[in-house]
Amino acid sequence: MRLFIALLSGILLLACAGCNFRSPFRNLSPSPPNSVSWSTTPRAIEPMRIAIVPFTLAERVGKGAVELAPSLAASLRELGLHQVVLVGPEVAAKLITADLHANSVSVESLHSVRDATNCDAVIVGRVEQFDGYHPISLAVTVHLVSCQDGAVLWTAQADLDGHRDDIQRDIEGWWSRNRGEATAALNTWRSTLESPREFCKYATDRLAWTIGQLPE
Repeated sequence: MRLFIALLSGILLLACAGCNFRSPFRNLSPSPPNSVSWSTTPRAIEPMRIAIVPFTLAERVGKGAVELAPSLAASLRELGLHQVVLVGPEVAAKLITADLHANSVSVESLHSVRDATNCDAVIVGRVEQFDGYHPISLAVTVHLVSCQDGAVLWTAQADLDGHRDDIQRDIEGWWSRNRGEATAALNTWRSTLESPREFCKYATDRLAWTIGQLPE
């Protein structure tokens, strides 16, 4: 018997106040308006082993978007809250993952991932838009789903357009915190606007920051 769980309904919670754990991204300023939204739960920051399967790419999404899954794995590892396993395409192809990116997930799919990776939860994602030309822009949604009971523990959405002045200022601040103010002063942060790998890392740092952002 297949049990289906709803991944997302209604409007995502917008930026919430106060971080409930010591995140390496804790010094990030609030994200620019209408760029990142999320909903999270206390279970999302409990110690666990998490699998990340390759993200689904919408039609006409550029190949640079494949950087998002490994970038999110790196961002979550930097948080230090979970063990993170990045599932490669070859392994993922052998799992029952066809419906992981739909509006519902079957118990069979979740158990397939759990048994193959020995993970407690899985992150699935869908890239709706990725423009790899300078300046880069993207839109991605991710969900953290428990392999035990199918509960959605965390969901986050980023819509980041490198044309926007406020996004560029946010990238400059992110670059400064990661590379130092000296490099930011030299405008080397602008390379993020034309590097899919760097832009994806900026995006996934922004997403990862929200996992512990619980409402007060």
